[in-house]
Amino acid sequence: MASLLVKESLLSRIRDAFKGILLGLTVYEMAHDALKTKRHIEQALMLASIGDMLGLPVSSYYRLRLIPYWYPKIENWKTTLLKEKDLLDKIT
Repeated sequence: MASLLVKESLLSRIRDAFKGILLGLTVYEMAHDALKTKRHIEQALMLASIGDMLGLPVSSYYRLRLIPYWYPKIENWKTTLLKEKDLLDKIT
């Protein structure tokens, strides 16, 4: 009985490993690109609405309504936008 449970456990771990490998081969790059695109769009939208924090003159009433949603992300956004970029950063 115990050997049957060990075999099922081993088979389950092999199946999970195979699923992970198959997922990595097929969908991982698409999901990674989708997250990168989402991040770029979110940064552009934040720049268009609260860019005055960085010296870009923006005036809109609606941007004030978005600030509570973006408040936790503002510091990270500022450092990302103001970080010195290299040509090799764009390649990777």
